[in-house]
Amino acid sequence: MKALRILTATTLSTSSPKPNPTSIFRVFFSAEPLPPESDSHLSEQSDSTFDSSHYETLIPDDHKPKHTWDKKFRNRADKLVFGDETKGKVKFKEEEDERRRRILAKALLEAALNNEKEDEEEEEEDESLGVVKDEDQKSLSVGIIGAPNAGKSALTNYMVGTKVAAVSRKTNTTTHEVVGVLTKGDTQICFFDTPGLMLNCGGFPYRDVKARVESAWSSVNLYEVLIVMFDVHRHLTRPDSRVVKLIKRMGERSIPNQKRVLCMNKIDLVEKKKDLLKVAEEFKDLPGFERHFMISGMKGAGVKDLTQFLMEQALERPWEEDPFTMTEEVMKMISLEVVRERLLDHVHQVD
Repeated sequence: MKALRILTATTLSTSSPKPNPTSIFRVFFSAEPLPPESDSHLSEQSDSTFDSSHYETLIPDDHKPKHTWDKKFRNRADKLVFGDETKGKVKFKEEEDERRRRILAKALLEAALNNEKEDEEEEEEDESLGVVKDEDQKSLSVGIIGAPNAGKSALTNYMVGTKVAAVSRKTNTTTHEVVGVLTKGDTQICFFDTPGLMLNCGGFPYRDVKARVESAWSSVNLYEVLIVMFDVHRHLTRPDSRVVKLIKRMGERSIPNQKRVLCMNKIDLVEKKKDLLKVAEEFKDLPGFERHFMISGMKGAGVKDLTQFLMEQALERPWEEDPFTMTEEVMKMISLEVVRERLLDHVHQVD
């Protein structure tokens, strides 16, 4: 037993000293690096220091971690971080500005072209409305006379294209001279609708309304063309010798530089058109009349030929009336004529 104790003591004395656990924890949990030590000291404690490289685990290539994000999100992040998004906005703004400049240029070009078209349209409109130079203008004054209720006012209204004179079934509806203006192309025709004239059995004008008659007869000499009108329907049904005397007298009177035409009005009321030829034959040999026309002042039959004849007689001179303006006096006169027409239509009307 004594020999065994000696052997045990010898073994314990020759074995290396155990590492201090306090020194191991100090290496792993120290916040500051250890001060450099001498090589001898490192060699002495090399066995007591932990080196993780001794425990490195080799990972196969197949098990290496891979990216789990989508590339489009990565690209978007790169644009936001490195400024590519800002460049895109600048480029988009430049393209938008360029697009707006093109739109503006196109709009200006269209506006310029439209102005040229508008100018051309205005010129065409002026021509259609009758804007003619003074040196190119032509005019003519036409007087319309005849027995009462012969249809003078109806013809005037139809040729002018609007109501300027009262028209009714009553005789002597027109009590004063009414002016109607027709402007067509470079020619302007002024129509003067006069009160009805009549001769008595002795062949002289009636003096029933002195002022009206004197005004009508005195104005006969003022017109370049004089239209003598009578009711052909009444002449066929109830002939009146006074009307025939008036027609003959107006044909016999010779006035320098004045042309006269005979108009047989109200042909639309004649049922047998052959009767019109008889009337035309009756008056064809009357002196003083340039032309004979069969017309209907109410329906417009034959008025086109009469208008064409009057246009050919126009004289080269400036217009007397402005075709684009209507004075207050003219508007009042037209209003009075319309009121007179309505009143005369209801006079002696029985309910």
